[in-house]
Amino acid sequence: MTTDFQDIRAPLPSDPDSESLGELVAHYWSLVKRYYWILVLAAIVGIVGAYLWTKQQPKIYRAQSKIIFHESKPNLFGRQIERVEMLDPGGRWQFDQFWNTQKEVFRSNWFAERVVENVGLLDHPDFLNPLPGGKQRSREERLKAAREKVMGMFKVSLQRDSRVAIVSVTATDPELAAKLSNGLADTYVEYTHEVQSGGLNQLVNWFDSYVSTKKKELDAAQNKLQQFKRKHNILSLSYEDRQNLTANNMSTVNEQLMKVRTELSSEEALLSQIRDMEKAEEDMRAITALVENEALASLFDREAKLEQDLARLQTKYLDNHPEVQAVTNQLDTVREAIQEDIDRIRTAVENRVQVLRRHEGNLESELARLKKDVFALNELGVEYSQLKNDADSVQKLYETVLGRSSELNINSMYDSDLIQVLEHADVPEAPVGPNTPMNMALGLVAGLALGIGMMVLRDTLDTTVKSEEDVSRVTDKPVLAMLPELDRSVLKTLEPIGESPADTITHTAPKSSFAEGIKTLRTNLMFMAPDNPPKLLLVTSPGPGEGKTLSSVNMAIAMAQSGQRTLIIDADLRRPRVHKALGVPSKEQGVSTVILDRISVDEAIQKTQVPNLEVMTCGEVPPNPSELLHSTRFHELVDELRGRYDRVIFDSPPLAAVSDALVLSQVVDGVLLILKFGQTQRELLRRSVEQLNGIGAPFMGVVFNEIGAGAAGYRYSYYYRYSYEQDQPEGPSKIAS
Repeated sequence: MTTDFQDIRAPLPSDPDSESLGELVAHYWSLVKRYYWILVLAAIVGIVGAYLWTKQQPKIYRAQSKIIFHESKPNLFGRQIERVEMLDPGGRWQFDQFWNTQKEVFRSNWFAERVVENVGLLDHPDFLNPLPGGKQRSREERLKAAREKVMGMFKVSLQRDSRVAIVSVTATDPELAAKLSNGLADTYVEYTHEVQSGGLNQLVNWFDSYVSTKKKELDAAQNKLQQFKRKHNILSLSYEDRQNLTANNMSTVNEQLMKVRTELSSEEALLSQIRDMEKAEEDMRAITALVENEALASLFDREAKLEQDLARLQTKYLDNHPEVQAVTNQLDTVREAIQEDIDRIRTAVENRVQVLRRHEGNLESELARLKKDVFALNELGVEYSQLKNDADSVQKLYETVLGRSSELNINSMYDSDLIQVLEHADVPEAPVGPNTPMNMALGLVAGLALGIGMMVLRDTLDTTVKSEEDVSRVTDKPVLAMLPELDRSVLKTLEPIGESPADTITHTAPKSSFAEGIKTLRTNLMFMAPDNPPKLLLVTSPGPGEGKTLSSVNMAIAMAQSGQRTLIIDADLRRPRVHKALGVPSKEQGVSTVILDRISVDEAIQKTQVPNLEVMTCGEVPPNPSELLHSTRFHELVDELRGRYDRVIFDSPPLAAVSDALVLSQVVDGVLLILKFGQTQRELLRRSVEQLNGIGAPFMGVVFNEIGAGAAGYRYSYYYRYSYEQDQPEGPSKIAS
């Protein structure tokens, strides 16, 4: 009974995009432990850089002056006179808007220029830096440069929960800082006084001039109104009587005109219809529906009867028959009478149309005359009303501005003190900057941020295999074991069997973490097919230097320790190393010499220091390894060894180097792929898996090798070392987990 090991599957790991927060934290914590030296170096560079930069900066001094804004005082002039404040800080709710406005005053160019002039900064020897080449600035250029520098040196803020503004100035010269701070406060208060007193004086002067102007306008308006009355010898009531009479006449004429136009429209429509019927030679009998004429209607009836008689006679007689001739003559006579009546009707309608048109023209002329009279009367009334309204308006405005001018005269005599300098700045004694501890702390933060960025970038650019998720993206085969990195210092305490103590650590330190990992691999292999576990195992790796020989030798030792008769074959016919690992004296008698029939199988198998473990070295390194592995003799050798041993382990070359491992995979029961943590490239792993799957190799799974102690999710607990080694009486034999 055989077992198809390719049907063995491990559960697929979860999607890396759904990685839990704990795993993410563990991953980045492992980065910190792995690349902590980057963080330390970046932090040192940041701190030292910040310290050196700080020491190169000039000392900064800060001077502060204070301005207080009082609330508006009660009106000292009583209720009859309104108090005028050109700059009123207002109460609690209005002060925020007032303060926002005053901050814009402080930030304005003209205010900065005024401060420069008041403080005398243009004459300060060290305030403006000289131009290169000894060039001189004009006064406008110096004023502009000084203004821009001043605006960058001060800051105005409102003290919390108060009506006190703090004017803060920073400069490298403490005396200049105090002088400029006081200059800013004094200039602002001076500005507010000018706005209050100067604004009131301007208003008073303007109102006085305005009152005088309005007085002259009032006299002129009243004189003009009186002259108009004398010229037309009228009273205001005369306009109303004339307007009513003219309006009544216009209404009567307009009604008559509308009636005439209606009759004219009806007669013109009748005349047009009669003419259209005559022009189209239509049956004129329809005219009786338009005009009431009994004689014409009787003639039409007579015509219709004669036409019937004529039609009846023509059915009996010829046209020259006397009776036919008599009826025909009567019919012509009737038709001539009809035409005469129609002509009379048309003439009558035409006459009525002419009469109505003349009447319409007369009424339109009368209406136009009345409208002209109304327009003339309106023009006279409008001019009169305008003159009177102008005089009344000027009178009211004159009285208003006269009273307001008196109030302003009183306000101008009062000196407001709502805004004052509360405290002038003193010359600062100690600098406030640069802040060395703060800058070094910022340097530390920047260094750490840079270090973290470098770590993340390095991790992002790292394309090596470091997790089960990396494996699951390539294959659904399980990770069978995770072997920890060996502590080189502890290895020195072990007695080696072969070239290195690490190669046989499962034998020399069976309770070490590495040995436990190998035993876990052995157990997993057995439980994957408990009824028929794999007998022939091939151990290979995607690339060189990934620990396949270390893993295969220690796995063979673990198999032997479980009581199974085990053989390890060095199938790497190019760079053999198994003989060195197990301390076998000679490799000249082995696989190649057996295939070439130079020696027997028994002569090629050698004993080792590990009970139940034997080894067949590679033999002489042949020039054509692939051809030997393809030979019939090699297949016979494999079949023979399958019957002799419980477990046969083949150590083969890497998949990326040569095709030997692919050839060997066709004669074994299972293939193990050894991956070195943090070294095996993902692309190389993908190609290796594709090669194995492409030829139908019994690929069982992968083994992670040399997992560092700080790798997230792969730490071996100290419990292993403690529980398994605490009872050893002598010799330090601990292997790092």
